[in-house]
Amino acid sequence: MENRKKIENFFLEQGILSKNFPDYEFRTSQTEMALSIYDCLLSKEHIFIEAPTGIGKSFAYLVPSIYYAKKYQKKAVISTNTINLQEQLIFKDIPFLKDFLPIDFKASLIKGKNNYICPHRLRKAMNNTKSLFDEDETKILDKIYDWFLNTKDGTTSDINFKVPDNLWSNICAEHGICTSKTCGGEDTECFYQKAKFDIAKSDIVIINHYLFFTLFRFNEYKRKSRGTKQEDGYLFHNDFLIFDEAQTLENIAAKHLYPTISREMIKYHLTRLYNDKKRKGFLNSFNSLHIIPTVINLLELNNLFFQTLKKKYYRHKGEKEPKTAARIYERNSFENILNDEFNHLIKCLRPLRDACKDEHQLNELNDYIIKFAEFNRLIDEFITLENETEKGDFVYWIELSSTKEDSNITLCSTNLDLSDYFRNNIFKSGNSCVLTSATLSINESFEYFKSRLGAESAHELRLPTQFDFYKQVKIYIPRDIPIPRKESDLLYKEKIKYWIEYFIKMTKGKALILFTNSALMKKISFELKNTLSKYNIQVFTQGEGLSRKNLLNSFKEDTDSVLFGLDSFWIGIDVPGESLSNLIITKLPFQVPEHPLIRAKIDYIEKSGQNSFNNFILPEAILKFRQGIGRLIRNKNDKGIIAILDTRIISRPYGKFFINSIEPCPIELI
Repeated sequence: MENRKKIENFFLEQGILSKNFPDYEFRTSQTEMALSIYDCLLSKEHIFIEAPTGIGKSFAYLVPSIYYAKKYQKKAVISTNTINLQEQLIFKDIPFLKDFLPIDFKASLIKGKNNYICPHRLRKAMNNTKSLFDEDETKILDKIYDWFLNTKDGTTSDINFKVPDNLWSNICAEHGICTSKTCGGEDTECFYQKAKFDIAKSDIVIINHYLFFTLFRFNEYKRKSRGTKQEDGYLFHNDFLIFDEAQTLENIAAKHLYPTISREMIKYHLTRLYNDKKRKGFLNSFNSLHIIPTVINLLELNNLFFQTLKKKYYRHKGEKEPKTAARIYERNSFENILNDEFNHLIKCLRPLRDACKDEHQLNELNDYIIKFAEFNRLIDEFITLENETEKGDFVYWIELSSTKEDSNITLCSTNLDLSDYFRNNIFKSGNSCVLTSATLSINESFEYFKSRLGAESAHELRLPTQFDFYKQVKIYIPRDIPIPRKESDLLYKEKIKYWIEYFIKMTKGKALILFTNSALMKKISFELKNTLSKYNIQVFTQGEGLSRKNLLNSFKEDTDSVLFGLDSFWIGIDVPGESLSNLIITKLPFQVPEHPLIRAKIDYIEKSGQNSFNNFILPEAILKFRQGIGRLIRNKNDKGIIAILDTRIISRPYGKFFINSIEPCPIELI
């Protein structure tokens, strides 16, 4: 039977899926998506697919990928943004297909290299605890060794206790330290090398977006150094791409193409080399007393360098509304005071190569040398605005992690237009790339995403929702909330707090409250905690101790609880059932125009003769709004309310675009 027919039969009402999958529902859209993907793979073309929650998109791309990969000896690279989806694919969806799909295939998951324990580095650390770790770290190292003896994949995913970053960095696999030469071979015990062997033999490779761009960039570097060019494929010569959760691609690519450098990053690696307070570190393995003063001096210079930048570009303590980001316009506006000492440190480290006891130690030493040279280069490139052009398509800025006195300081830069990069590298002719997400269109058009990603030639498919929003959802919009301005901040806060409490009481908890402002979220959640506790409603707030994962689990388990969340809770969370019956959006998610990156994008768009609000600010806000709305209804049995606490959605002309971007449902103005 021809593959296309086999794919169609798999999804039939009386097909393999319906007979074997619990709570199966036939979805025409699922079949349409699967066949569209297979057709694009056959014709070596690209496609954007908007697949709302409930369609079953993972099976819709896995099944055609498997059939195509096996018939044409190709490799499917499936990239996701979240760990949850990767685990769903590798531990749930793929095992089901292996059991019931009438075709034999192999699938594997690979994570970033430093997620894996390195057996050699672990044993070395166990033998050198006195020179590397303090007493508390040594106790944790013993726990890690016990875990290591039983772990299956050797990654952090099944460690159920906290491991300090400094400790893990001394025992994990790292690029440049753990290589095929030192850790490879068919009989290797190295978990990362085993994962590499698995993907070489696999038809389906599951990775995340961050790792994809890391590996893609590394492959491009290797090819350029060899003077070769790969026209076919991406990570492998014969592969094709499926990007799920594709709405995050542009931002993730930018972070890999234009890496940042921060005070804490430099400090972290210097103290790994030698920590003067603990008298621990890599240098203790050598006769290196003469190098230690250089490390100590660099730590002091590092702090001085970034503190000087903070004083130069940020408001003084005590002033209202301190900035957390400042754009840099002028070349050579400050000096790299670390330059000479970095060069001296590298010069001192090189002779230690002759004293290395084995290749692992040599690789680790070389890794330090490369890192410090890279830090020096990145600082110099930032100071000279290396990538600045007359087009004005590049932006440089300095970012504080918070307004606290000791906040981390980061040097950032990026290209404002990555369309050429994606056009030439991802959406190249003769290859296939599938982008799918629940939110890829605006006003029923893919134009915004396609133009930003240089994917003008890609096909499009918008699939309808499988849910009855008119019966499952009701929207409430209070009319008395003022538009947030400086002069009405207090009134605004009190009104927001009143309506949040009102809607939480309406559903007796069970609410996710989405904010765009951290300070306002913390104030309101703190003030409501005691009030809601009288109704036995537990309040969970992002940034107050628990990790995002633990916050989400606690919210799911305590059905009547409420969760106050920021940016990361607008996307990628799945809480089906009663625990999330009430979604409160406190503000339309417009980006802050004062941030240097947003301001630079606005200026760049205006310079090209376009309207920055219509072509950037509004589309981005609508996409995030749609992602937030998508948290409420996760299956056909879910019901709930949505409260939108921003009157601009009814008082401004652009408000209709937000309303029109979601499925029709009853709306009540109160």
